[in-house]
Amino acid sequence: MTWKPLSSRTKLVVWCIQFAVILAGLTYLWLFKSFTIVADLNQIFSVEQDPEIQLVIDQLEQQQLRQHLLLVGHQDKATAIKYAQRAAKSLNEITGIAVNVKFDALPKLDSIVRDYLNYPHAFISEQYRYLLQANDSQRLFNYQFNLLNDVASPWVAATLQSDKTLALADFFNQQRLPSAQLKNYDGFLIATKSEAVEQVRYYVLVNFMSNGTGLDLNVAKKIAANVASLKQQALTQDTGVDYLATGAAFFTASASSSAQSEMALFGGISVLATLLLIMVIYRSVLSVFCTLFVVLVSMIYGYTALRLLFSEVNVLTLVFAVTLIGIAADYSFHALSELRFSQAKIANPLHNIRSSLLLGFLTTTAGYLILVFTPLILFKQIAVFTMAGLLGALLCVLLLYPSLMLLKAKSAMQVPNVITGLHNLQQTWLTNKLAMRWQVLFIIVALFGLMFLDNDDDPRHFYKVPHDLITQQQTISDLLAAQWDSSYLLIASGSEQQVLRQMEQLLPQLEQLQANKEIAAYSSISQWLPSISMQKSNQQLLTRAVNRGDFTQLNLVLGYDSSDILFDDYQQLDFATWQDSQVGLLFTNQWLQSLDRYYSVIKLKRVKNSSRLKTLANSNPNVFFIDKVADVSKQIKQFRQQLVLIYAFSLAAAMIIFWLRYGLLNAFIAMTRPLIAILIALIVSTWFYGSLTVFNYVAGILILALGLDYCIFYAEHGLSKKITLTTFVSAASSLFVFAILIVSSTPAVRQFGFTVFIGVTVVFLLAPRLALVSKRNI
Repeated sequence: MTWKPLSSRTKLVVWCIQFAVILAGLTYLWLFKSFTIVADLNQIFSVEQDPEIQLVIDQLEQQQLRQHLLLVGHQDKATAIKYAQRAAKSLNEITGIAVNVKFDALPKLDSIVRDYLNYPHAFISEQYRYLLQANDSQRLFNYQFNLLNDVASPWVAATLQSDKTLALADFFNQQRLPSAQLKNYDGFLIATKSEAVEQVRYYVLVNFMSNGTGLDLNVAKKIAANVASLKQQALTQDTGVDYLATGAAFFTASASSSAQSEMALFGGISVLATLLLIMVIYRSVLSVFCTLFVVLVSMIYGYTALRLLFSEVNVLTLVFAVTLIGIAADYSFHALSELRFSQAKIANPLHNIRSSLLLGFLTTTAGYLILVFTPLILFKQIAVFTMAGLLGALLCVLLLYPSLMLLKAKSAMQVPNVITGLHNLQQTWLTNKLAMRWQVLFIIVALFGLMFLDNDDDPRHFYKVPHDLITQQQTISDLLAAQWDSSYLLIASGSEQQVLRQMEQLLPQLEQLQANKEIAAYSSISQWLPSISMQKSNQQLLTRAVNRGDFTQLNLVLGYDSSDILFDDYQQLDFATWQDSQVGLLFTNQWLQSLDRYYSVIKLKRVKNSSRLKTLANSNPNVFFIDKVADVSKQIKQFRQQLVLIYAFSLAAAMIIFWLRYGLLNAFIAMTRPLIAILIALIVSTWFYGSLTVFNYVAGILILALGLDYCIFYAEHGLSKKITLTTFVSAASSLFVFAILIVSSTPAVRQFGFTVFIGVTVVFLLAPRLALVSKRNI
């Protein structure tokens, strides 16, 4: 039984039906499925965690994304307050954020003491507890006497009347409030900065948070534009006011603006260059429109796949999606070359290149399919977009182009002289080809040398944050003394008290890390609130010490009796009560309850030895060291190493396919073409940029896919002028895209584009060797 080929009309009907289904699906997704383009570059990478912990981490990150700060500064306090109020009013006009410029009074010494006085002897510092347990009355008295003479501490006078052991005063001496750098002035929180001699600059805090969860891209743009307008007004009107702003909105807006402008610029230049190339080579306006249509269809397919499979897509995905223009246009080029430079059959004009197109699609798709299984969400999105787009381009060419007989020249056109010259040059290369043993030697030496190349897996180096935003963030951190690292310890348990006990067990080890200068500081709720069991233990410890007479000398100095120290009824401060206290309200961002589980964050400052913190967390089942940068870096390193195996499997699979069709030796030759190109591209990229990132290695997958595509066409059709023309146009269109990426402001995009550019150039020069395989050389 033989299958009759479908007529051009039937193919046209099939294409129209399937494209109508795609458009209907896209319309449905547009109307009924939420879809967000995010510009937070930290979300490019996902880290595998326990689902419960990942949920908590996501909630903490969402809280951080919503929080923004604006400091309005001037040498006159009243002027700073006036402009801060104006800024708050201006920001309040933005829908989707809540602005606050006036605040409740900061915790004052008397109010803090008052919250703790109802729980006598429940709060003892580590040093005080050690002295009580040492049972050394003289050392204890010396410590207490030093407290009495500490004129810099206001806590003794504030607590002595109620706590004659000085334990509470000593407890407060060891603590530091998160808002210590801010002062409340008529409801305005003000930080000061010394400038010249006896000159002070006042900064008024304006706090604003985005509503809901996360940060909407449109809201971020409005926030950034609003603050930029305030800064511009200050400059033009010479008010002497300066604005310092930080928060996810400003980084998101900057990244979004940069990515969108690059996408428009790169896409526009790539399309223009491709269209000019078509006009020069194929000399047909209809060819231009048809190629544009193929690219448009491929973009629709890619965008539909993104909306179907993802609810959030990073804006950087769309920048990389520009590369689809050059790849999808290849299918049109192959068809146009067949229609205009050969005597195509009327009934089935693309019959001669159908197998080549299908094999090329399979190799390219296989390359991108690898990225779908990566742990990095950015590459998954790029792969889905590109594979779907290529499918759309292939169907468009195979099903729609046969009906466009207007594209077919009345007689085979003459190949341009430039292509003829290139064709002759390729024939010369084949005559003087380099011996295979030297090529194999180069591969061995390059693979060995690749082991010693520098690799940069730090995700912070993959994108560039504007210097102005970094400077403002650092200045605000200095003014507010809030320079906490992005890494932290997360404690989880089934009850509030269990969480507090877990943190208490960590405190001695954290103190040791701080003493060893492996961390500069830490902030834990347990520093201000011991667990109920610890409070009871403290009360019992003090009672025993009083009964032993450890406070006799202190009583003589102060003129008190031992009976004045002891209490008949001891109570403990529970978490709910403390949470509503003056101090507790300052730690709301370090506590989270979710699904009957309780979580607390221990903030860390200037971590110098993360391995010790990992060991600390691993030794406690309910403690987790969260360091997203390090975790992502580790995952990137693992993925980079896995890519080597992926290359090996891909090349082996390609070799098997070529072996079955062309024989073992020819299969080996076909495999070495893209491999040599990848190695040269990586070596040149290292020389140019100093180190390689995962984006350079991922670029190798695209070089492999395009290289095999070129090899297939030479192997199938031989070294004809028509194939030289087609591969040249295909390579040139791809090079237009990747060359323009080299000037991107994002290092990841820049390095990706450079590596592909070098690799495609090399593989285009090497691929004609496969023409010796074909029996159809013209």
